Amino acid sequence: MSEKSEESKTEEDIFLGKTIFNKYKLIRKLGQGSFGSIYQAQSKYSNNYYAVKLEDMRQEQFVLEEESIILSYLNFPRIPKLKSFGYSGSLIIMVMELLGDSLDKIFEKLPSRKMSIRCVCNIAYQLLIIFEFMHNCNIIHRDIKPANIAIGREEKSKYIYLIDFGLAKKYRSSKTKKHFPFIQKSKFVGNARYSSINALEGGTQSRRDDLESLGYLLLYLLIGRLPWQGNLSHSKEDKYYKIKRIKRNTTAEQLCQGLPSQFEEYVNYTRNLGYEEDPNYNYLKNLFLSVLKSYDWNFDYYYDWDQVGLTNSEIKNNEKDSNVNNEVNKTLNKDHEIPKLCNKISELKNERQNSGGIFDNDRYVFNPEEESQFNIKNNQNETTTQENYYNYSNSMTPYAYPRKRYKEEDGCLPCQPKSYRKEKEKDNSCCNIF
Repeated sequence: MSEKSEESKTEEDIFLGKTIFNKYKLIRKLGQGSFGSIYQAQSKYSNNYYAVKLEDMRQEQFVLEEESIILSYLNFPRIPKLKSFGYSGSLIIMVMELLGDSLDKIFEKLPSRKMSIRCVCNIAYQLLIIFEFMHNCNIIHRDIKPANIAIGREEKSKYIYLIDFGLAKKYRSSKTKKHFPFIQKSKFVGNARYSSINALEGGTQSRRDDLESLGYLLLYLLIGRLPWQGNLSHSKEDKYYKIKRIKRNTTAEQLCQGLPSQFEEYVNYTRNLGYEEDPNYNYLKNLFLSVLKSYDWNFDYYYDWDQVGLTNSEIKNNEKDSNVNNEVNKTLNKDHEIPKLCNKISELKNERQNSGGIFDNDRYVFNPEEESQFNIKNNQNETTTQENYYNYSNSMTPYAYPRKRYKEEDGCLPCQPKSYRKEKEKDNSCCNIF
């Protein structure tokens, strides 16, 4: 490569060809976000492909630590699986399951720049299943938009995934299920085009805001444009004000003109939900199933992009799948446990904070092929005692101990047994994330 070519190499692509954690080689840049970059990587040992997010901890705000904890906590079939997490120098690194294109990219390639009712109803039904699980785990996404919804790869290409949990947060107590106090003058978080009216007005977000945002996203996919798009603004504040004003003054009937009545019902229902009110997910899912039924269609993974050959699906999407909810319902109905990885990430985050934030060498938490390295062994008996957990962490951080030995009622999520928590109840570092 010539000197001129070397000089023209931008800062964003200097990581291409590098190997992360001595295993994942970065081979292609997939995108650039507000907080960092995402690359496609290939494992040196298995030749499998992964997505790698890189974030510089020297910037004012970074979100990968929190996102990695949330991903490991949710651990759901339609949310990307976390593979590895750690640090290298000033970089925060997260390795996760590689997915296909986002709806944003697919939408831009569609000849009509619109999606059919059949396609949108198939998307909506799957997203509501994901939302129900996520909300039952006390998490809201807060950044619903086409760029954060993706399709799977290869044999999973018919499934819809929810991605990018960088702005996600907890909305209620895991123990009492009581919502955190509503604050009217909260800082706006999310995407103004799809965000709820409450979020634009500065209100604390809850489940209703995710659901309302989903409604605007579905209408955008169907119509190709929302009434508040394309307004000239002099500043970001002016833009948000204009969007909020038009969104507030536009009725559900006006938004859904020419569409099946179920879409209007959905918008009205989500707009009228209370801050702490429990959404009726079955009612919302049945709205879209009833739309399909009215056209003599079934929920069958029908997508417009497969019909025009935009993706190379190995699965016939018109094939009925009567077991679509089996895997999901099993996860929804059983008690949710925090994986061991969630605690390991929190422990490493605490170590990073105590050390000043920069590491000289790669440090990572977890790798699927090497999971056994974090198993704690007790030579005296098979059951690991509480003393072993305490000895396991030199720093005695509130996150350090494997969670699965304790039930949630024993302490605040994902903290430790009540006996230890009482000693540390004045320590506000507890429950930073959960």
